[in-house]
Amino acid sequence: MKEIELSVGSRITRWLIKQIARAGIDIDVFLVTREGRSPGAERLTVDSRFTTGFAGLEDIPELVRVEPDTDPLLCAQRFRDGLLCYAIKNDGRIMAKMWCDLKECHDPHRRPLTQREAYLFSAYTDPAARGQNLAPFLRQQFYAALRAIERDSIFSHTYYFNIAARRFKQKIGAEDEALYVNVTVMGRFSRRFMLRRYQLRDTRDLVSIVST
Repeated sequence: MKEIELSVGSRITRWLIKQIARAGIDIDVFLVTREGRSPGAERLTVDSRFTTGFAGLEDIPELVRVEPDTDPLLCAQRFRDGLLCYAIKNDGRIMAKMWCDLKECHDPHRRPLTQREAYLFSAYTDPAARGQNLAPFLRQQFYAALRAIERDSIFSHTYYFNIAARRFKQKIGAEDEALYVNVTVMGRFSRRFMLRRYQLRDTRDLVSIVST
């Protein structure tokens, strides 16, 4: 497995981006990442006391408790808009969660989704439960739940300079599909450019994980 790290050039680029931001020009470099194509993530297990399933409006207090910055009104609106939230619980308490939109991809690469696509975002694990393999297990279970409703093209965004996030995505077998830069001037004008498209692995070389 190739180790992900910032080169000297990348560190300089990140520093320059921070300096440019002071002039009102925000530059986001991010990857569109495909998930759920690797069979490796399918073999994860956790302690039997943990349960998984979709959260609902009744779980909003728990979503706020586990991640205090969560806006309960935003959660309620997401549920009303048909967004999905998948969670790992321990005796009714949410230990980890992740949101999914079936209608559109969010910033910084906003676009409508097709009938087979799903966009994952806003994952969080209770700090007290970290180190128990919950984050990758949550994704494994969420992939299966999405494939059960014929959403087998699953992806997310990864900020290029977030090395911890990129290492995690690598660990769960996610694949980078494309590299973009998004430029926003004074918070008003925004343009996005593709810098690179990556070659995804041929699914014939993988154990099939798509529901038939």
